[in-house]
Amino acid sequence: MRIVTTRFIILCLTLFVFSPLAWSKPDKSSEGTSENCFDPADKRDIRLWNGDAPGAAGRDPCRDIPYLRVFPASGSKNNENTAILVIPGGGYDHLTNTKEQTPVGEYFSSTLNATTFVLYYRLVSSDGTYRYPVPMWDGQRALKLIKAHAREYGIAPDRVGLFGFSAGGHLATMLAEHSATDFDLTAHDSVDAVSGRVSFLGLGYPVISMDPDQFGNSNSREHLLTGYDGRALKHLDTYLSGQDNVAAHTPPVFLFASKDDQRINPQNSIMLAAALKSANVPAEVHLFEHGAHGVGLAKNIPEESQWPEFFRLWLARQGLIE
Repeated sequence: MRIVTTRFIILCLTLFVFSPLAWSKPDKSSEGTSENCFDPADKRDIRLWNGDAPGAAGRDPCRDIPYLRVFPASGSKNNENTAILVIPGGGYDHLTNTKEQTPVGEYFSSTLNATTFVLYYRLVSSDGTYRYPVPMWDGQRALKLIKAHAREYGIAPDRVGLFGFSAGGHLATMLAEHSATDFDLTAHDSVDAVSGRVSFLGLGYPVISMDPDQFGNSNSREHLLTGYDGRALKHLDTYLSGQDNVAAHTPPVFLFASKDDQRINPQNSIMLAAALKSANVPAEVHLFEHGAHGVGLAKNIPEESQWPEFFRLWLARQGLIE
């Protein structure tokens, strides 16, 4: 379904400057870790590649096998269901925050009646294994796999969107903005020929910038771009900064963050909102006065707990859910 809304909403959006020293430094104890492992016996788990994933360093189901976990929609609409690919955060080196995973998948599938897939992508190790572009390979493969098997899951291929949290928000933004590229994927099959375009982009307290001069000093940048330097690093700082790559093909965006986020500088969200407005990309942005980072559905968090309902109403206005 083509989204034609031209509304652009920014709540409490005031440009202000934050000291980069207020945001946390990398936690080296959790590098490359996940509490999630691919289980071939679990019918909810979908392996992204039948064999070894491109660039795989091994076959460890907890480290080397990227996969999806599916949460079927609560009701069928005869191959017309909306699908949401949820991408949890973790600074690109861990996925241990479960609040952005199963609870979100269950909420989207039951309350929104959207077939939902949570992505478990490969995580960067301190030696640079699975650094850029590997997470992008996994994210784009997941998206194209969903669209390639849309009929099997009762999904309309033109009603597939993304929702990313924190570093997962950065990955989701890159998939939406660079949908025409394959990030130099080293192996291809029929799934990779599917279009990478998405119908909408949802973001929760996202990492947006990789540019240190534009609030890009984050753990996510340090991990994702491990080992890059010189011209290559300078190029990636711009290519992987969401605020610098908004274009006409950027899908409508729903975004929420809080002004007092102590982990990811909310200027990331402000810069993206300004870029979307400048490019006339439809967006609804909620910048709450108070909230917290890594809260997923933000249950029992004053103000920020409103975002799931705001998102439901936004999708309904686009005609993507009832």
